[in-house]
Amino acid sequence: MKEKKVGALGAKTWFSLILFGLIGQIAWIVENMYFSRFMQNEITRAPYATTLMVAFSAVFATLSTLIGGALCDRTGKRKSFICWGYLIWGFTIMIFALVPMNPSSEKVLPLVILVVAMDCIMSVIGSISNDAAFNAWVTDISNTSNRAKVDTVLAIMPLFALAVVFGGFDSLTNADATPDDWKKFFMILGIIPSISGIIGLFFLKDKKGIKPNKENSVLSDFTYSLQPKVIKQNKMLYICLAGNMVSAVAYQVYVNYLFNIVEGTLKIKNYIIPVGIIMVCAALISVFVSSLMDKHGKKHFYYPTIAAGIIGCLIIWASKFLVGKNETVLIAVLIVGGILVIGVSLVMAGLFTASYRDYIPKGKEGLFQGCRMVMYVLVPMVIGPVVAQFIINSANKGVAAENIVYPMELFLGAAVIMLFCFIPAKVVRDKQPEFHDKLMNELKSE
Repeated sequence: MKEKKVGALGAKTWFSLILFGLIGQIAWIVENMYFSRFMQNEITRAPYATTLMVAFSAVFATLSTLIGGALCDRTGKRKSFICWGYLIWGFTIMIFALVPMNPSSEKVLPLVILVVAMDCIMSVIGSISNDAAFNAWVTDISNTSNRAKVDTVLAIMPLFALAVVFGGFDSLTNADATPDDWKKFFMILGIIPSISGIIGLFFLKDKKGIKPNKENSVLSDFTYSLQPKVIKQNKMLYICLAGNMVSAVAYQVYVNYLFNIVEGTLKIKNYIIPVGIIMVCAALISVFVSSLMDKHGKKHFYYPTIAAGIIGCLIIWASKFLVGKNETVLIAVLIVGGILVIGVSLVMAGLFTASYRDYIPKGKEGLFQGCRMVMYVLVPMVIGPVVAQFIINSANKGVAAENIVYPMELFLGAAVIMLFCFIPAKVVRDKQPEFHDKLMNELKSE
């Protein structure tokens, strides 16, 4: 009888992994990029509105993940939270079709508050079902022999999600979009998560042997991963998250303004093909690199990955000098820089997130999703947009809100922040090989 390869995952597991990984990212693409575009194009271009939306949704998403992660472990269930959560998640996107657009000046602030509140509700549902339950399930079904591949596959899902949303529905949201176009966009993109939740009821399976964990009180479970003694006992886990956190802060500096940067600042109107090339190349490169990481270990990839991300940001920033001169060269420079920047953001998941999962104690998979949200979502989505707002305001002094241009210096800011990734990378890089070998030996002995 042929011995099963250590770390091999079945077809149904991969199907569920890809289905919920992809659909979850489609929903998050709508929230992270298109809600921002909706705010900027249909409500107000003033950066305070985008900053408020991103920051508040991050706070609510983090609190929801802390609660959802605790509930997942206390009940010993993932499937119910994932499937029913995705079903409801879709409805929270569809509700955006009811938001009034192009308000008069006195109605801008009330509408900003309304959109921020609706975004928070959407983030609550998405965080419980995706960030807490789905990520706990991923930790359950993966191990150290396959996590770089699993996490990199999940990391490229945003690209496929962007391809689906961008390629199929971006025309409903561009500068020429009508209110009816936006309504169609939200209705269609809301139906997709709801349908996936129904599909999951028939295909998704919880890992066998998971038992409810009610050793501690509800309050203790809620704050578990943020307790000083827990941090001290699992310090390497938090150092791994710190690496991802710094990278995510850099990403949040520019991501919420990305579409308007390409279309408005760089003045590239036909950007579908360049963006498609960037996504495909970045995805292929990241999958290839993740296979090398699983084969040779992650140690050799930390420094080159961070350096490539910094160089990519600098290349994109330099494209500003080509605006209005040679569009072909401008697009070529954007593609090269974009492949580096997006590719690095994907490979980072195979490095730091996979290492973080390795350090999670068994039986605590749900409880440790909260600290991931604090360091990977809350902190970046508060600090990144604030840095972006400072850069945007500095570049647009005395400019009316409707005439604000989002500057390429956002990428310079991201490059500077990326430099700090080298600090946690040094620690994780030195410790990872020994711990990886230990976990592999445990797997082989099972």
